[in-house]
Amino acid sequence: MNMKRFVVATIAALGVLTAAVPAAHSGDVNMQEGKWETTMEMTIEGLPFPMPPIKSVATQCITKKDMVPNTADKKQKCEVKDQKVTGNTVTWKTVCTDKDSVSESQGKITYTGAGYTGAIKTKTTDKKGQVMTSTANMSGKRVGGCDK
Repeated sequence: MNMKRFVVATIAALGVLTAAVPAAHSGDVNMQEGKWETTMEMTIEGLPFPMPPIKSVATQCITKKDMVPNTADKKQKCEVKDQKVTGNTVTWKTVCTDKDSVSESQGKITYTGAGYTGAIKTKTTDKKGQVMTSTANMSGKRVGGCDK
């Protein structure tokens, strides 16, 4: 499996289409709406070396209506299968497909006002049936207000 394609697929599985899945009781989450920056450190099973941390270049507006960070690849079609809010923690499951693979992810982040921490576990299967699994540990920080 092409490593660059796998990493892109894994990052894309962070979560998309969350607006289509309303978050229950999201008004109670200790999260400041605004522009957020996400830092991820990914590990891939079977690699003999750790990947360097991946820091998102672009920032994203995150609101209580749409609390899952989105760094999806435009070439993929992703669907959130389940999203739940418990206290300050948001969990979700996502399935992303493109012409070469299918990625299934489970994510969890916990907000702490102007920050969050969490992880995403992803299983990517290519057309030949080869499977790669990864874990992306994430942290996010609010860096300002959303652009209008």
